[in-house]
Amino acid sequence: VTHIHQLEDETMRRFEGKRVAITGAASGLGLALAKHFAMHGWRVALADIQDGEGEKALQTLPTLRADAFYTHVDVRRVEQIESWKAAIEARWGGLDILINNAGVATHGAIDEAPLEDWAWVLDINLMGVVRGCKVFTPLFKKQHRGHIVNIASMAGLVHSPEMGSYNASKAGVVAVSETLLGELGSFGVGVTVVCPGFFATALAKT
Repeated sequence: VTHIHQLEDETMRRFEGKRVAITGAASGLGLALAKHFAMHGWRVALADIQDGEGEKALQTLPTLRADAFYTHVDVRRVEQIESWKAAIEARWGGLDILINNAGVATHGAIDEAPLEDWAWVLDINLMGVVRGCKVFTPLFKKQHRGHIVNIASMAGLVHSPEMGSYNASKAGVVAVSETLLGELGSFGVGVTVVCPGFFATALAKT
C-alpha cells in the first residue's frame, strides 16, 4: 500500500501546476478530489450550486501551493457551464482534467416514484455529464490533449431495487464514457469513468 501511495504522489508531482475543473466540488467526493489536487500543486476550478458550501470549500484548500477559484454552476444550465469554461480559459489558458462529479439521488419503486423525480435525476446525473463533455470537448480537441473523468457509481453496474432512476442515470454515464473513449482517443483526449461504492457524501441533499 505504501508503494502505491508513493507512486501516486510521484505521478501527481509530475503534473504540478496543471489545471483541473470539478463539478459538485462543495462536498463529498468532489471536495476530497479538490483538496487532493490542490495539495499536489494543481490549479483547481470548483463548481457547485451550494454557494455557501462552495466558498467554505475553497477556504479549506491548501491555496499556498495552488491557484483555485469557485463558480456557481448548475449542470442543468449549459450556459453556466459555458461561462465556467470561458472563465477557466481566461484565467489559465486551458484545462488538463475535467471531472464531471455533480449528482443527486432519489428512491422509490417504479409504480411509486414520481416521473418528476426521474426527470430531475436524469437531467443532473446523466445530462449534466453530457453537457460538461459537450462544452469542454472542443477545448480538449483544440489542445490535442486533456482528460475527462466521469463519476458514475457501482449503481451503474449493479442495479438495486427501488433505485431505478439513479441506476439508469449512472448506467448512462458508463455508456456515454465508453462511447467517448472511442470518439476522442484519436485527438489525444482520454476518458475515464469511475464507479465508486458507498461513502460519506451530500448526494441526498436537495
